[in-house]
Amino acid sequence: MRPVPSWPSTPPGGAPIALPRRRAASQIALWWLMGVIGVLFALMLVAYVMRMSQGDWRPLPPVNALWVNTGVLAAACIVMQSSASQARRGELRRSRREWRLAGALALAFVVGQLWVWRDLVARRYGVSGNPANSFFFLLTGLHALHLIGGWVAWACLLPRRLTPATRARRLSLTAQYWHFLFVLWVVLFAAIVNLTPEIAQRLCGTGGLSP
Repeated sequence: MRPVPSWPSTPPGGAPIALPRRRAASQIALWWLMGVIGVLFALMLVAYVMRMSQGDWRPLPPVNALWVNTGVLAAACIVMQSSASQARRGELRRSRREWRLAGALALAFVVGQLWVWRDLVARRYGVSGNPANSFFFLLTGLHALHLIGGWVAWACLLPRRLTPATRARRLSLTAQYWHFLFVLWVVLFAAIVNLTPEIAQRLCGTGGLSP
């Protein structure tokens, strides 16, 4: 039997691809996965705030490269969503180009995070320097690992025997997971940039608030 070619060529305005009904099961599994990951990071953020309220917390200096990395990750999510939308409409050639670009941008984000970690270590803000350093590396490193998992899902679209419908379904699910990781990163980034020991003490009720 002749295999289904990868990314078959279709003329502009090709026929939309109907996603299979089994997408519902994979969608529910994805929701469970995102829920578990969300709870994990929520607990870690609670520990982050509680530990920050202690007197030996020394915040890290501003890391401007994180803004650049955030923009790169946002671009990766936008391009991946566009790729999924093009696949559903049957525009598989354009979807393939955007799929490749999205993967490159996601990889660029991870490389950018590695650069930030190396720069901090070179400036003597290593993991064991103080609790602020440890939590920064823990939170950003764990997020990067989950993003690498999303990149593996991206790479699973490489097989040449995927049908257009299967490819469109996987693109849609991968895009949703990447959007979730972007929102999660925005929350982590906001906590890293905006939270201070004074705010943490107030949140934990140890700041000596006057009546």
